[in-house]
Amino acid sequence: MHRIEAYIRLGLIFVVIISILYLPILFKLKKKGISPTRQVSYIGLVCSIFLIVFATMLFMLISFNSTHTLNIIPFNWNEIGLYQFVVEKIPNILLFIPFGFFVPAVYKSKRNIWKTMLIVFLTTFGIEFLQYFMGISQLFTGRATDIDDVITNFLGGLIGYILFLAFNKLLKNTNFWKKFIKNEI
Repeated sequence: MHRIEAYIRLGLIFVVIISILYLPILFKLKKKGISPTRQVSYIGLVCSIFLIVFATMLFMLISFNSTHTLNIIPFNWNEIGLYQFVVEKIPNILLFIPFGFFVPAVYKSKRNIWKTMLIVFLTTFGIEFLQYFMGISQLFTGRATDIDDVITNFLGGLIGYILFLAFNKLLKNTNFWKKFIKNEI
């Protein structure tokens, strides 16, 4: 569970730092007529993208693990055990939930499940692709390329999209939600 706690702590620290740095931008965009509520959806998408990049790519820079592995057999958990599965795969699901939520919130044209899930799939596949070739080139080491990561990341994005649909259905008539998903992009 140490890895999950580390991701949560990093995420909270990042959100506080971004919020402080975003204050001048908030006031400038507010003068242009973009409500702070709508800006929350923008900042949520930016934060989720940064956390994904940090956790999957930049974290390699501070990793002391020098191994590089490739797993193309889905759900081959017999070797790692249930505890290791929970520690390694649950964070992948959690990492992509905000991304699956904020993509349709920010982009009206991506509110179709197929478009949102295509973006989620291409993002997670691109990350695993880069991890594989960066590991082979010895540019970065310590990361595994794993089909399970693609599957669990995709699942997280799907959960995020379902949460967006649920919020959209429950809050569609509220002023907050109308401002949050204002059809600008």
